[in-house]
Amino acid sequence: MAVTFTAPVRHAGRRGITVDLAGTGVIVCGGATGGCATALFMARAGARVTLVERVAQPRAIGAGIAIAENGLAVLEALGLGLPQGQPVSAGRITDAAGRTLLAPRGHAPRVVLVRRSTLQGVLHDAIAADDRIDLKFGTELLDATPAGAVTLRQDGEESTHRADLVVGADGLHSRVRQCGDFGAQVRSSGIRYVRMLVTANVATGTEAWTPAGLFGAFAVDGGTYAFASCGTPESSAALDARDLDAFRRHWAANYPPAGRILGAVSAFDDLIVNEVFSVDCARWFDAALVLVGDAAHAMAPNLGQGANSALVDAAVLFDELRRAPSLPAGLTAYQQRRRPAVQRVAQASAQMGRLAEMTNPMGRLLRDRVLLQVAGMLASPKSVGMLLQEPTAVLRGIAQ
Repeated sequence: MAVTFTAPVRHAGRRGITVDLAGTGVIVCGGATGGCATALFMARAGARVTLVERVAQPRAIGAGIAIAENGLAVLEALGLGLPQGQPVSAGRITDAAGRTLLAPRGHAPRVVLVRRSTLQGVLHDAIAADDRIDLKFGTELLDATPAGAVTLRQDGEESTHRADLVVGADGLHSRVRQCGDFGAQVRSSGIRYVRMLVTANVATGTEAWTPAGLFGAFAVDGGTYAFASCGTPESSAALDARDLDAFRRHWAANYPPAGRILGAVSAFDDLIVNEVFSVDCARWFDAALVLVGDAAHAMAPNLGQGANSALVDAAVLFDELRRAPSLPAGLTAYQQRRRPAVQRVAQASAQMGRLAEMTNPMGRLLRDRVLLQVAGMLASPKSVGMLLQEPTAVLRGIAQ
């Protein structure tokens, strides 16, 4: 089946003649955080939105997630909240003995921790309630062209669709990105992380940089979200062998709270193992194709800005498109506004990741002494602004 949408019209606005998104055909590929937010913004502007997601029940996937002040502002702009979220009072980093290495000074950005399924539930309830969004879960994107032609497969049947705008919110291995000319560089860091959810209340409320790497544990709705890096030979070997006991023993020897937390994990399959990749695209759009979230800028998780950056992408894409004289102009403005801001955060996240992964005793000693001066720079208002990327007041008002 071929579906053709009407091209957007233009009307007079704040920048002269601007795009009217009403009636614009938008296909959003990816039903996670950035894709859902993009679909909601576009639908509320009157666009005819189709959201395509390969997974049949995406809200059930994942462990925990930190929504920072910028992400919360975007959710507020959409009229959404996280009633079950657990606030993080201070983003403190300690050593294995509990001594503070890094802590925010003055005003610390708001952060709320939730189960990823909680956030997905809020977003999916919102898109399900919007009759301008056609949901296609359990649907695979086969091809997308810069002209806006999209080929999908659902229940073994292929169909062709055409839209004015195709949004690639389909993650690290984005099919939309593969179909366009984005000048993408995808790199592996060689570092693996383990994430887990346990029902026990065993949160430390801190992230520890230990002889075995990084370990953090925070309260979420109904339990504890914990994460650990796996850069040592011992932890890597335990993961490869799927040996939960060996993994627990190694961490307990290097950081005793980790042994208690991992003791609440019942089986190896309860661990979610991810390799850290980075994505850097020279271009964020190619004619009718545009990228948001990890498809454009996957980054190390050490500053907790992956999902938050995807939410900001969605808001800024909407903001620039509605104010531009044409879709190409809006996409250009989106790229110019977002790419440098995200690159700065991605570089800082990678640097923090490298510091956290120092396991050599002399390297850690040098890091911990130098870090005291680095901490002053990271905690400055300018650095907090860099991390959040956009003024939160601007983000809250974007949907008005």
